[in-house]
Amino acid sequence: MGIKRIHVSIAYATFGALVGISAFLVWNIAYKQPWTAAMGGLAGVMALWCLVTHIMYLQDFWRTWLKGLRFFMVVGVIFSITAATAFITFLTLAVTQKQSLTDPRSLYLSSVWSFLTLKWSFLLTVYSHRYRQEFADISILSDF
Repeated sequence: MGIKRIHVSIAYATFGALVGISAFLVWNIAYKQPWTAAMGGLAGVMALWCLVTHIMYLQDFWRTWLKGLRFFMVVGVIFSITAATAFITFLTLAVTQKQSLTDPRSLYLSSVWSFLTLKWSFLLTVYSHRYRQEFADISILSDF
């Protein structure tokens, strides 16, 4: 019995949640940079949401609640748009203010964490869509 794809996704989402939450704590406590902390925390929350999606898939919870997957897709799209806007905004501000790339308080790091938030929210949308398609096919077959 080998490692299944879902188990790799669970491990990846767990790691992403831990890193995002630790970034939230580090940039709030050590560096006092609220924008980077907020985007790191949001990336951790999106990774945690992906983790919940995978665990609910393993528990076969989605079979009876396809509307929940639609809700997860909508949330993923909304946060993708928000993260893309934040990424462009932080990058523009960092360039126009001529901030240093090596400064831990620069907005370049906020744009990096905005991109990671974009990645996790996009993955939430993709996973929700994939699971919804899978269970929608099964529910159509069970009607006959």
